Amino acid sequence: MDSVVQNVCRDVKEFKDKGRSDDLELILRRRMGDALLDEGRVIHFLRELGKANERKLSLEVLRCLQQCRLEMTVYLASASISLCRKMTAWIQAVCILREMLGSRMEVDTITYNAAVSACEQGEQWVQA
Repeated sequence: MDSVVQNVCRDVKEFKDKGRSDDLELILRRRMGDALLDEGRVIHFLRELGKANERKLSLEVLRCLQQCRLEMTVYLASASISLCRKMTAWIQAVCILREMLGSRMEVDTITYNAAVSACEQGEQWVQA
């Protein structure tokens, strides 16, 4: 597992164990610094979260990224949908896909397949 992912996971767990509800964005900014604004490094971070199988943290990070003013690009959105597929988070995958379509981003076959796969894994046949 990537050391940044390990540190973020440890920090989140530590704050929750102490009963503190610290802001995830603060933790991400402290651990990732300027990398939080670098699309390639954020995509790498999302992939590592998927490998670590940190479902709850992954979904929190996705929500945080949507609020962090990080520009959503085709690559970042596709990586986010792929993470949703791995975490069987079909609702989030569909929301991101809708956001992509609403902002007229070019959606490729891989992105559609990841969103459909997330819906299938969640047994949401109508959505798929």
